[in-house]
Amino acid sequence: MYTAILERIPYMDLKEVVSVMFLVDGVRWLLKTHAMKLSLIGEDKVTDQMVQEKINELKTENPLFGGVLERIHNMDLKETTIGLFGIDAMESLLKLRALVILAS
Repeated sequence: MYTAILERIPYMDLKEVVSVMFLVDGVRWLLKTHAMKLSLIGEDKVTDQMVQEKINELKTENPLFGGVLERIHNMDLKETTIGLFGIDAMESLLKLRALVILAS
């Protein structure tokens, strides 16, 4: 699922890189929330409605993340953990792209 986004990074302009970097934070929040629910850590303070509102907000901001966001609800704990590592890697690539743009 990350492939479409990762393939796009080398062609992003600075404005797109920055906007996707902000979206990454929202996706990370969803993944962490899902992982907490699956592992029963902490209180269930986040309702499904709040999660769905966050998904809708992020999908509106960037439809490219739509497939990733819809998939999160169906992930098991292993997939969610892998997703957390993936989102961290994506953020690193976005930062590198921003540095390349700024340096040119």
